[in-house]
Amino acid sequence: VFQHGIATGDPLSDRIIFWTRVTAEGTQIPVSLDIYLDPELSQPVNTVGAVASATRDFTVKLDVAGLQPGTTYYYQFSAAGEKSAIGRTRTTPVGAVEQVRFGVVSCASAAHGYFNAYRMLAKRADVDVILHLGDYIYEYGSGEYGDVRNYEPEHEITTLSDYRTRHAFYKKDADLMELHRHFPFITTWDDH
Repeated sequence: VFQHGIATGDPLSDRIIFWTRVTAEGTQIPVSLDIYLDPELSQPVNTVGAVASATRDFTVKLDVAGLQPGTTYYYQFSAAGEKSAIGRTRTTPVGAVEQVRFGVVSCASAAHGYFNAYRMLAKRADVDVILHLGDYIYEYGSGEYGDVRNYEPEHEITTLSDYRTRHAFYKKDADLMELHRHFPFITTWDDH
């Protein structure tokens, strides 16, 4: 059901965006997001409901407010009788801080190689947030610019359907999923 992983992003002191994509039968799929203070999921904070629908490619994007500043949260989505992996995220602090640690990534061309750097970054315990500087995906066709991996779809992407398929292709990468599962992203967009 959660083939494309889970993610959070754009953290503020009182809110975070939570994201997932659901793969299940139906046109309207109820989704639940549970947020906790601990990795054992024993200290609940909030439960938010949503619907994944075909009009939004079965993605769910929830802007959850009412969170505490500088706090680590754990979360899990549920849909179609299944639960996602457990994610971890963090709100930004308020006031002066001694340090903030960014993991910085960019230029994610799947055709040029694999994303094992994402997996290594996901293992870091000293990172607060991932700053993705752009080129989160590439629009080229397979073999046009890099030839290590073939894209889905294999042709240059130009339509909404193409972009959704390419984005889903990237989101299925196990290393990217692991990085998203561990840290909130702040993403800037380049031309891809």
